[in-house]
Amino acid sequence: MLALFSFGALAEQLVDVRIEGYQYQPAEVTIRAGDSVRWTNHEKRTSHSVLFPRDGGLESERLFPQESWQRRFEKPGRYDYHCGPHPEMKGVVVVGE
Repeated sequence: MLALFSFGALAEQLVDVRIEGYQYQPAEVTIRAGDSVRWTNHEKRTSHSVLFPRDGGLESERLFPQESWQRRFEKPGRYDYHCGPHPEMKGVVVVGE
């Protein structure tokens, strides 16, 4: 007996967000529960962070040029964030079912 399985629909996805020009690009991403987002600093000289004020102040380390940080999102919801040293930089991760 031959059984066929498709794991593609269940595989975790990784979505990239660029930090460039004092902006998160894209500023809004939509993912599924269990997926991850990776932020990479593409600035030439400036450090940034990713700060989630509603998640107990969860913040990445300072990301210097070409460094990245990622987070896995387990629960559906809206996750607003901003840069710790530059709070005018804003973004959101929308997590669906």
